[in-house]
Amino acid sequence: MDRTKLTDTLREERSSSLKSMNADFYDAMKEYIRELEEEIAQLKNPRSVEAKILEDELQNAMTSVELIFMRRIKKIVGSATTNAFSNRSTVQDMGKLLPQEKEIYEAVLSAIHIARRELLEPVLNPHLPGTDRKDKEHIPVVSTGSREYHTVDTPESEHIASEAGSGREITTTGTTPETEDKGKIAKSNINEEFVVVRILENVPTFKAMDNRNYTLCAEDVVVLPALNAKGLVKRNVAQMITDN
Repeated sequence: MDRTKLTDTLREERSSSLKSMNADFYDAMKEYIRELEEEIAQLKNPRSVEAKILEDELQNAMTSVELIFMRRIKKIVGSATTNAFSNRSTVQDMGKLLPQEKEIYEAVLSAIHIARRELLEPVLNPHLPGTDRKDKEHIPVVSTGSREYHTVDTPESEHIASEAGSGREITTTGTTPETEDKGKIAKSNINEEFVVVRILENVPTFKAMDNRNYTLCAEDVVVLPALNAKGLVKRNVAQMITDN
């Protein structure tokens, strides 16, 4: 890092759009500032012209890196706010962020989704299920022995009922000789298309493959479409659960 590269980076960050940044930018800045401090410390005359030039360069470097940080944070927060209320893809912008900046983006986006669900939705849609904080997405609980699962109403799972303490698998209820075969088919579809996962951290509201909105919290155990469940597991925010 040198003064020219730092000046160019600062100028680029004056733009309102997010810019790509080298992964080692802050490490390079740390080394650059350390070198300037060492040069100043080695000078015999701290009041010399050379010392003054180095001190000005050091102060400029520290001010510039702080401005770059603040401008990027402002754009990251603005992008998260905008995307929280739109369906626009953020893949392109996310690719321009450093890993730590991506964490900031996700945290802001999650906080906005939670605040929107708890503050705005109850006002705009008071009769919509899931707008009450006590109603966690209106996901009923079913039990299989010692485990409790959250499930959702779907064409395949609308007949699933609780068998708390029975130690048996989840089965369809209300079957008759006429509907027994349909129940078996439905159960087969559930096993193939839906899986049980434990949520490891809060997940903002998203629309799954079954066209339903889910808002998940850490430690929830839920039944999700297989494709969505695998995506959460790949992001390390969920863990597959298999019954023995």
